[in-house]
Amino acid sequence: MNQSLEDSLIEFFRHTNVSCAILKALCEFKEPVKFDQLVDRVGSVMTDRIPDYAIEGAVRAALKLLKTTGWVHKSDDGFSLTDLGRDLASRITECKPRGF
Repeated sequence: MNQSLEDSLIEFFRHTNVSCAILKALCEFKEPVKFDQLVDRVGSVMTDRIPDYAIEGAVRAALKLLKTTGWVHKSDDGFSLTDLGRDLASRITECKPRGF
């Protein structure tokens, strides 16, 4: 296997649809985003893949993972990308976060 762990993780996140949609949304907003805004954005992207009733739970679960791994930060203003999250977002989406 010639693929590095880093490349493998990036490829994995590229294919985790909800997490990828969250990272892309946070990248595009460029300011902290409220949970309801993320649910709306992810829902609009995932309409054909996840039933409406499951979107909120999927976003909540993905956010927990993204926060635990240090890619997303939650403050009183909402959710935003960390430096590590901006790096990941720039590698798995076409979005280039500020600072990149």
